Amino acid sequence: MTTKILQKLRPLDFPECSKQAINYLVSCFSSDDHGTLPGLSGAPENLAHDVAKDYILFTSQNQRGHRRLNALQELHMLEMLSTAIDEISQGSRYKLFNVIFGGKHEPAKTSLLTKLVSLALSVRCGAVLDCAALWMQEQGCHSDGVCKLAHSLVEEYCMLYPSVSEAFHGLPKVSPLFTCNFISAAVTIFYFNDNHNIPPLGLLDAITDWISSDSCLCFESVRLVRIQSSFSCPVFGLFRWCILGHLVTACNHDKKIDMETSTKTFALLSKLHLCILQNLQAYKSMELNQILFHLQDFISIATAVRQCCQNWKISEDNFYMLIERIGQVLQVAIVTESLKIDQVTGTEGLKELCSILPPNRLLKIIYNHHSQRGNQHFQPMDTS
Repeated sequence: MTTKILQKLRPLDFPECSKQAINYLVSCFSSDDHGTLPGLSGAPENLAHDVAKDYILFTSQNQRGHRRLNALQELHMLEMLSTAIDEISQGSRYKLFNVIFGGKHEPAKTSLLTKLVSLALSVRCGAVLDCAALWMQEQGCHSDGVCKLAHSLVEEYCMLYPSVSEAFHGLPKVSPLFTCNFISAAVTIFYFNDNHNIPPLGLLDAITDWISSDSCLCFESVRLVRIQSSFSCPVFGLFRWCILGHLVTACNHDKKIDMETSTKTFALLSKLHLCILQNLQAYKSMELNQILFHLQDFISIATAVRQCCQNWKISEDNFYMLIERIGQVLQVAIVTESLKIDQVTGTEGLKELCSILPPNRLLKIIYNHHSQRGNQHFQPMDTS
């Protein structure tokens, strides 16, 4: 059944049709939660989606709705959307955002969203970035759509120009939640396990600077676990960077990393490792009880280190330094209870971890401490 709003929009051309469509959606989500949406006699949610699809995304097959905006028109659309999301009440903001960009991944939808987020980042519009952060959590920071969004931002802000923009460096001040979820996506995109999958130096520098300045940044998503069904935390991905990234950079088997880049990368990874330890201590003080690590994570990292050292040439000093890093993060994860292991499987898992790597005093202390404490929780241990 044709509704009044669609009848009103159908004869209009851009930008008026989109302007009226956005105004209509704003009025929908600004209205009383228990009232009816203006102009609706049936299912309001479906009609709101139809309006967004026809006159904002322009993906409908209707003869008036199916059109393609040129670059100038698209910029106008982005400005209208950004203004609407920024000006609507905070309680209604994500409802408006979600009716346009929520649901299943579609190329046209993701393309417009990526451009909207890029604009919001450059003009520091926290309202749009906060909404995008919630969308990332709902989609999953490892999902295809989220990774495409994050990769596009990395290309635009970390690879297009020699130096990273000030707007990108200042991202945590605008939206800590978006920054947290962006990092989670970035460590998924750039696995740092070979010379073809290395994060740009500017990205590594920015992320290290972000989490060294705010020890709670990586846990912004975890804070929302009581009201969000899912959360993301980039700490394990960053830990993987510290270990595998150091290996890849040290071996440089394809000779694709120059000496200056190697030196900077080593320094940043060393700083990043220290930040992770500090972040985990901060997590303990935040009194959050979500598990951030599993013992299998450490076993997989140890296995990767052993395999890389068998296949590539690496100095003994580098090898044992990485083992020490694994032990340090494992110890702090246990003490802060971001890693919880039971007596039986925990003892076996630690035994397997120790068997993968050469003898290490810290790992031995951790194993002995756990095997002797029975089912009691871990307490800070003497590693002097």
